[in-house]
Amino acid sequence: MRYFFILLFLSINSFCHQFRDLSKEEIYLNQIIADTPNYSISQTPLKPKNPKNTLPKTLDGNPLIVVHASSFFDENFQAKEGIDKIVSEYAKNSEKIIYLIHEQSPLGYELFYPKYRSPDYEIFSAGGEHNLPIAGKKATVVGGFFGSYDGARGCHALALRDAIRMHFELSQEPLELNVPLEAVYFYEEDLPLIKKIKELDPQKNTKEEIKKTFENFAELFFLVDNFETSSPDALGFAHPFTDLSLNPSYKPGRPVDTAGYSFEIYFENILVSSFGKGPKKTSIKIRRKI
Repeated sequence: MRYFFILLFLSINSFCHQFRDLSKEEIYLNQIIADTPNYSISQTPLKPKNPKNTLPKTLDGNPLIVVHASSFFDENFQAKEGIDKIVSEYAKNSEKIIYLIHEQSPLGYELFYPKYRSPDYEIFSAGGEHNLPIAGKKATVVGGFFGSYDGARGCHALALRDAIRMHFELSQEPLELNVPLEAVYFYEEDLPLIKKIKELDPQKNTKEEIKKTFENFAELFFLVDNFETSSPDALGFAHPFTDLSLNPSYKPGRPVDTAGYSFEIYFENILVSSFGKGPKKTSIKIRRKI
């Protein structure tokens, strides 16, 4: 075995010796330029294969948007039980169910974990982006990842952002977005805070204690300052979808920010945060359970 490694070293040394006298420019000219490999599970945007892949004209009532309910993202199935529960309720009540799918393929569907497989709409979404026409006054958003900040731009946050934007393209009525934490999954670094929030109980905790837990919540999860806004002093709500090559059918629209919109965040119907000064009013209602 020792002689084998000696021979291997001599062979490598001889091979490297051939390049010692080559200039950097000569080495560059002899390179083979290859395409950058695509490491994404999604090779091509979802093309309409059936009517469920086509956007509805309007979504009234309180539609359910299920964002990337897949073990490709949610490896520990944090949100599966909650998603199955809320989807079942929506199906029983004949309310609209929309799945945002990141990959329509045998592998994509194998990793896609909801028990219910008959949504009203099944729309391709690379990162939570969508153009769903939210015409009603309410919508519920589940799935994940929750939150939007540098290094962790969650699909759930982008889905919230686009629900807000699309609603106000169709209506000037205030919008209510419901977020049941039981059916949402989170980045690992956010789990300690989310656990603390889930343990809050308005029957046991005072309003002051609850508000203290939500201190800086909007800054932590929703407000961003590194994307285009409609006013120089405005902050954006969540991150926009910028790589349109991943979803050419997506239309990004105008910024959602604190200049054009005003926001209120509630936890179990207790107001815990408010920000923004625009005329387009949105309330985000966070609750522990479905």
